[in-house]
Amino acid sequence: MSDSAPNNYQFPDSHDQQIKVFMRWLVIGVTLFVVAVAALIWFADRLLIHVPLSAETRFVKPYEALFEKYNTLDAEQQRVELYLQTIVDDLTAKSGFDEPVRINVHYLDTPEINAFATLGGNIFVLRGLVEAMPNENALSMVLAHEIAHVKHRDPIVSVSRGLALQVAYSFFAGDPGTIFNTGSELGMLVFSRGQEESADLAALDTLQRHYGHVAGATTFFTIMQEEYEAKEDTDKLPTWLLSHPKLQHRIDTINARIDRENWYEGRTVPKQVDL
Repeated sequence: MSDSAPNNYQFPDSHDQQIKVFMRWLVIGVTLFVVAVAALIWFADRLLIHVPLSAETRFVKPYEALFEKYNTLDAEQQRVELYLQTIVDDLTAKSGFDEPVRINVHYLDTPEINAFATLGGNIFVLRGLVEAMPNENALSMVLAHEIAHVKHRDPIVSVSRGLALQVAYSFFAGDPGTIFNTGSELGMLVFSRGQEESADLAALDTLQRHYGHVAGATTFFTIMQEEYEAKEDTDKLPTWLLSHPKLQHRIDTINARIDRENWYEGRTVPKQVDL
């Protein structure tokens, strides 16, 4: 075939115009998607805060029942769970929590020093935390912190923002690989630190109202500092890589609030369980 052979195929006259229209609508669609995801991420707390906690509780009820079915506790563990529930009921009454639902405690027989709040007003308390806290006051500070998360609706806000980030990454990357998952985690960290700081101060207020003093307010953080020193000290990581505020920062913030309010540390109450 010679170089001068005619090209028998020609694009229709409207081809360029069709491409331009397609690209215009593609750009509009992507822009609207980005705006929608960004709005969900940044305003999740303002939108979902209006969903009644009672509705959230009904949604997770089947999952809570399933958990209770498989998390079987012996008589002593049930006694510990009942003791924790009693403390949480008392603290909830002092925390300003006014939702028509009960915050439920679930005891986990695992050695980690931890507790966490989840959807539907559920708080999970691990055996390691109960063992590590030297008195009821220190234990109550941690429980009041988790109550504050429920009161502030932090679990549902965190879940919604995390899902929005994952949807966005999946849309643009096809498969949210390591880089995108890392980006999602980092995108949530700053928000998580804000949640934690707010919950710390709310818990301190609840502790003061419940006992009339603030003994035990920083015990958990001091114990965790000792744990980090004995093992790998992740608290030395840069602040932007931490999911929680640095422990010393949390201690200093709590102590500063105590000094401003002229609160004092009274006598601690022994725990009513001995593990």
